[in-house]
Amino acid sequence: MAKPYRIVNQTATTPPKAKSEPFWKFRNLAEGQKAELLLYGAISESSWWGDEVTPKKFAEDLNALGNVQEIEVYINSGGGDVFAAQTIGNMLERNSATVIAHIDGLCASAATIVACHADRVIAAADATYMVHPPSMGTGKSYLTAEDMRNCLKALDTIRGNIVTLYAKKTGKSEDECGTWMDETNWWTAAQAKENGFVDEVDDEESDAVVENRNGVLFVNSIGMGLPFDKVPDFVKSRMGAKTPGGFSNATDNPGQTGTQEEEAMEIKNKDDLMKAYPDMVNEIRKDAAMDAINRERARIKDIQDMTLPGMEQTMQDALYGEHPMDATAYAKEAAKAAKKQAQNHVKALHDDAKNGGANGVQGGGDGQTDVYMDALRSINKKK
Repeated sequence: MAKPYRIVNQTATTPPKAKSEPFWKFRNLAEGQKAELLLYGAISESSWWGDEVTPKKFAEDLNALGNVQEIEVYINSGGGDVFAAQTIGNMLERNSATVIAHIDGLCASAATIVACHADRVIAAADATYMVHPPSMGTGKSYLTAEDMRNCLKALDTIRGNIVTLYAKKTGKSEDECGTWMDETNWWTAAQAKENGFVDEVDDEESDAVVENRNGVLFVNSIGMGLPFDKVPDFVKSRMGAKTPGGFSNATDNPGQTGTQEEEAMEIKNKDDLMKAYPDMVNEIRKDAAMDAINRERARIKDIQDMTLPGMEQTMQDALYGEHPMDATAYAKEAAKAAKKQAQNHVKALHDDAKNGGANGVQGGGDGQTDVYMDALRSINKKK
C-alpha cells in the first residue's frame, strides 16, 4: 500500500521543508469591519491531507476575525499544496464577508484556486497569472502497478475539480479551461482579465520586482518556488523594476528582506555587502555586539569567582591589563597561586615549630599532643 501522497500545483525546485510558523497572516482592521489575509510565498509546505492541526488553526484564525463585512486577500505566491488551497478557498467562500483577492505580484498554480473562490479578483497592472496541471509527489514510497493507477486516478480527479472551478469563475467551458491548464499558460494581468480569471486590473503605477536568485524566481522578494529558466520573457523583463540597479527593499513582506538581482550583484568586500543587504548586516552587527558583551560579562564573572585572597593585582591585570586573560588562562594562574599559598603555609608551620622548640619536645603521655607533634615532625622531614 502506498504511503499518502502530496498533490501540488507548483513547479518546485527543491523538496518542501516543514515550517513551524503558518504561511498565512490575518490582520483585523477598521474596528472589526474589515480584515486582511496575506498569502505570500508557498501555500503550505506539507500536505493538508490527513493534517488535523494546520487546517484547524487556519479556521480558528479566520473565525477569530468575527463578523467582518469584508476580507481582502493579498496574493503573491507560486502555488503549493492543492488540498490546502482548496480548503482555504472554501473556508473563505463560506464566510459571510465579501472576499476580494488582490494579486500583488504572481498568482500561480494552487494560488489561483484561492483567487477563484473570491467574490472579486483585482490584479496589479504588472501582475502575472499562471495555470498548469497538478503534479504528485510520493516521497520515497515504492509503488505497485495498482498504486500507480490509483495515483493517476487521483490526479485526474484533482484536475477535474480545478477545471470545474476555473469554468465557474471564468464562464468559459471546461474543455477550454482544461486546455489552458494542460498547455501551462503564463498571462499578464490584462490577459488573465480577458480570459475571465481577473475582474479588474489596477492601473496604478507598477511596482513588482522580479528577481533571479540562484535560479529561482522571486517576486517582490518572495520566493515563488519556480525555476527562473521556465519563466516567460515578459516576466523576466520586469527584473529590478522598482529601484535603480536592481535593488529592492521589501521590508513590508513577511519573512523576507530585499536584495539585489542575482546576475547583476557582485559582492567583493564588506562595503558591497552592506549596500546589498543593509538590514541583514546591521542585524548581524547587533547580534555580534550583544554576543561580545555577554561573553565579556561571563569572563569577568568567572575570573572574579576564581580569585583567591592576595590575588587582587593578578585579577586586575587579567581583566584590564595590557595582556588580558580568558577564564581558562586565569584558572591556571589561580592554581599556581593556590599551590604557592599552600607551600608558604607549610613553610610557616615548619618555621613556627623550629623557632618554638617544638621539634625537641617529647610526648608526655597526652595522646593529642603526641599526634600534633608527630604531624609537625612529618612536615619538617618533608621539607
